[in-house]
Amino acid sequence: MKEAGKLISKLSLLLKKFIKPALILLGVLVIIYVIYLSLLWKRYLINLFAGIIALLFIIAVINSEKLLIIVRKFPKWIRISCKVVLCVFAASFLIVEVIILSHMRGKASANETEYIVILGCQVNGSLASLPLLRRGYNAVNYMKRHENVKAVITGGQGPREDITEAEAMRRLLAENDIGEERILIEDKSRSTIENLKFADELYGLHDKNIVIVTSDYHMFRSLSIAKKLGYQNAAGLSATSQVSVLPAYLLREYAAVMFYALTGKM
Repeated sequence: MKEAGKLISKLSLLLKKFIKPALILLGVLVIIYVIYLSLLWKRYLINLFAGIIALLFIIAVINSEKLLIIVRKFPKWIRISCKVVLCVFAASFLIVEVIILSHMRGKASANETEYIVILGCQVNGSLASLPLLRRGYNAVNYMKRHENVKAVITGGQGPREDITEAEAMRRLLAENDIGEERILIEDKSRSTIENLKFADELYGLHDKNIVIVTSDYHMFRSLSIAKKLGYQNAAGLSATSQVSVLPAYLLREYAAVMFYALTGKM
């Protein structure tokens, strides 16, 4: 028994020795990643908030022993409630992320496709963002293989956008020899729900064979929303995301899926 107790004590010391530095390193890496995203996306306020959380995490890890002493002074019901909330959050995060990841490889192969619906994404000034470009080139490749398919391009004009997202996509398709007669435009929407809702209202797509073209991380939510809106025959065609920013997209997508699910939008 004494030997077992010594072994447990040694293991505990080893865990403290390696886990604490590993968590601090994780926090530092998150801060570096946030700085990278700030320089890439120029969205400083949101990234500042994320950086502050990472810094507080590092401080909490460094002072973990003192924090545990304080936590033990809380009433038992508070400690149990906090543990339950953390467990529910962790479980929901893992489940949702697994579902998102399982839908990322959408590869439409149906020969009866009538329309593809290209979901809008950010435009920088008058230039399509990288995610929008990737969606567009996927659509171009698909339309060149399926010459009878028409494209419904979606997306209105948001902040810091000189043209609509639909116009940026129209230019991309035209530059890649997709004829104007094959391009249908919806340029008023400001969200994924509006992309699909307004496109259906304009062109009656809910009972057609369609393929939704969007980014890989966004595929699960897009197909779920389409089903909620009454689309009967919707498949997906995923555009691969830039690896360096995929973790940020996946984290943001978890929040979006939870919000949409809890508010009954998907």
